[in-house]
Formats: sequence, structure tokens, C-alpha cells
Amino acid sequence: MNKLIPFLFVLLATSSTLTLADEDDAEPAPPDLHPEALASESDLVALIQVDRTDYERRRGAPVAGTGWLQVLLPYKVQRPIDRIRVVEEGFGEDRCYFDDAPLWEEQPRYLVFLTAAEKGNFQGHRSTCKLHVLVTDDNRYAVRWPQDKLHLDEGDEALVQELDFVGPDSFIDVSEMTSIRRNDLQQQYRLEDAGDGRYRYTRGIPLEDFRTLLGADNLTLDRQQLGR
Repeated sequence: MNKLIPFLFVLLATSSTLTLADEDDAEPAPPDLHPEALASESDLVALIQVDRTDYERRRGAPVAGTGWLQVLLPYKVQRPIDRIRVVEEGFGEDRCYFDDAPLWEEQPRYLVFLTAAEKGNFQGHRSTCKLHVLVTDDNRYAVRWPQDKLHLDEGDEALVQELDFVGPDSFIDVSEMTSIRRNDLQQQYRLEDAGDGRYRYTRGIPLEDFRTLLGADNLTLDRQQLGR
């Protein structure tokens, strides 16, 4: 028994060392980016509406495939473009997959940040590839706030407004969530209880204001390139 004690001590020490080494080797999460940095590192920035998707799924989650997007407003482009193919492969938060609504519902809109890939396709920026865009009750587009993996400078926070959003994308179904999960979401995103098993987004930045956060140098100004 006494002979086993030194062996067990060495085994435990070795295991702890390997665990620490694994933690050291793990890639750190990328820092949250300001919209200007995100636009600068992207080849294409545009307001889009999802057309359709075709994804291979495992356990309900997409792991490869293509999303087809309809361009509503181009902000940074090299040439006129009205449809985009985003091809992705792999699983993880850094991959760019799009939700699509049932055919009878309005398809979601996003402000996308993409990088050029082969054969005219695009991939998502690896920090974050899309920001959720909602419609207000006075028919304006707004980037809902906050958005994961994105931060604003202190002076930019004044652009965030209380807004009345409309449409199915304005709500989150929380009917099957635990109370802890619902409370976390409500605090994180400043959600309002709609009273029917759904929470409603309440804060955002009008798109015309958010555009200024992208930086003038990251916007395409040539009307011919924009296709206008």
C-alpha cells in the first residue's frame, strides 16, 4: 500500500499538468469587435433578407451547406450584386448559418459581414457574420441591441433607442424555457413580456445611425459599384 502512494501522487501531478497544458493550448475566444473593425475586416457588408437555405444537419444543427441571400441595401461591395451565396462547413459559433422562416412567414433580415471565397461565394466573418435587423412600427430598419460579440464605444451608446418592433422576428418564444433562462434573456436583451409565452425586443439602433458606426472608409460610395 505504501508503495502505491508515491505512484498515485505522480499520476495525479501528471494529470494536473496535462490539464493545464490543454488549457494553455486552447485558442482564446476572439475579442468583441466594434462595428467599424468588423466592416474593415469584411469584403462585403449589406442588409439582406434570407431567401432560402440548404444545410446538412446533425442533431438538428447545421454542419455544412449554402444560404442564399437577397441584397436589400449594399454598403460595402466590389461590384453590383443582388444575390449572395454563403457557403459554410463545420460546426461552431464562428460559422455563418442562417435561420429561415416557414414559407408563409416573412423571412428574417440581417446586416451581414462576409469574406470572399471561391467561385464567387462568400463565408462569414469569423467573429460574427450577421446582426439581426428588425422593422419598427414606423417602417424603419433597426439593428436590435445588444448583439453578441459586438461592442460600442462609450460615445456610441447614445445611438441606442427604445423602439417598437413589429413582425414575427420581434419576439422570442420562451414558453418552454426555464424561469432562470427566461430571466437571463430578459436582463441581457432588455426584453418585454408580451404575456403570451413570448418576449419582445425593445432596444435597437436605427440602421441609418448604425451605418455611421461602420466608418466612412469602409463604405462603397461609387454609385456604379453599388449598381445605382
